[in-house]
Amino acid sequence: SAAADPELMAYLAERGIPLEVCPTSNVRTRAVTGLDVHPLPRLVEAGVPVTINSDDPPMFGTTLNDEYAVAARLLGLGPEGVARLARDAVSAAFLAPADQVRLHAEIDAYLATSPR
Repeated sequence: SAAADPELMAYLAERGIPLEVCPTSNVRTRAVTGLDVHPLPRLVEAGVPVTINSDDPPMFGTTLNDEYAVAARLLGLGPEGVARLARDAVSAAFLAPADQVRLHAEIDAYLATSPR
């Protein structure tokens, strides 16, 4: 719903307040009518930090990997863009700085060894 309010999106972007986005759950709970109208691209375009999540995988028949694939499709991302989303999620997590550095390094290492 935040994407419907430009002033709120500006506030979130300005202050770096991340939103948890669960595309499949958003569709299945009818928060949005379909992935083709999902607000994720508008949020990202507005500079709102987002994290991609799976909500309740068994209930919604999805996984975190599936949700990243949906986000990649919605945003037109390749492997580097998906890695950026993962890095952003780590940065938004309530983790000690050393843990964030370690996880960022793991993401970078995975990206460096994955086929393009």
